[in-house]
Amino acid sequence: MKTTKFPQPLKLLLIPALFIMIFTNCTKETEEEIAPEEHLQVTEDAKAVEIAPTESTEPKNDLLTTEPDNLVFPDNGNSNARISSYGPTDYVDFHDKMALTIIPDNARNTFTFWPYYIQKIGTGWVHVKENDGANYNEGFRSEYNHYHLTYQHFEPCFLSSGNFGKPSGSSCLNFDPTLQNRELFTHSGDHWIKVYVYDYENPSRKFDLLEIKVVKGPIQLWFKEASGGWKYWQSLGVGRWNLSNYCKNIKEVLISGQQDFSPIGIDDLKIKVPYY
Repeated sequence: MKTTKFPQPLKLLLIPALFIMIFTNCTKETEEEIAPEEHLQVTEDAKAVEIAPTESTEPKNDLLTTEPDNLVFPDNGNSNARISSYGPTDYVDFHDKMALTIIPDNARNTFTFWPYYIQKIGTGWVHVKENDGANYNEGFRSEYNHYHLTYQHFEPCFLSSGNFGKPSGSSCLNFDPTLQNRELFTHSGDHWIKVYVYDYENPSRKFDLLEIKVVKGPIQLWFKEASGGWKYWQSLGVGRWNLSNYCKNIKEVLISGQQDFSPIGIDDLKIKVPYY
């Protein structure tokens, strides 16, 4: 086989040129991965909500202008956010390691107390808490002081210490609760969950709720538009729902059951936080 030989000076010119070409191609691929087109932002198998939400003024009584919460700013978590032209999108899937680390006892026994679950997306923090604020009408707040982050892929067993363990065959093993997939379950059907976004300068920021997965339902879902009006769906059943036609440019979301004893379960809140 004939081998082409380059003069030594030409070799020295070709090496940096080849490096630049490889680096440019890699950079281009990376940019495409972190900047997907808009139509990729919603999961293909998510069901579209065919009925438009109903307008309402019920949840707020406007006693206060802001929530009386002490906002918490945890460090960055394990974000897999996808970047678009106007902000990052990520799933609030209840197993971000940093978010679980700040919860007392890492919600090992599923009980999740203040400060509840806080996941960073872009320049905002998504806070999923019990809605116990005084500036909501009585039918839209609860005071259970916890909710449950259950384990998605296993039923816990009990260690000899009495703590939750992870089953493995016939054994019950210790485990790291910050590394397990979770789902959010309420205590009861009249338990209210609030979702909103904040940052260092704004206690309430605009965001989009593109999807939600209802693990156990049906749920009722209320959202406040940036203009101040409220809209809601009275009943969303089990499944993954595409809300992108309605829940854009909103300020908060309230979720509950059907006001009975049956708890609800949710997961995979797909949220986009604009840069502004």
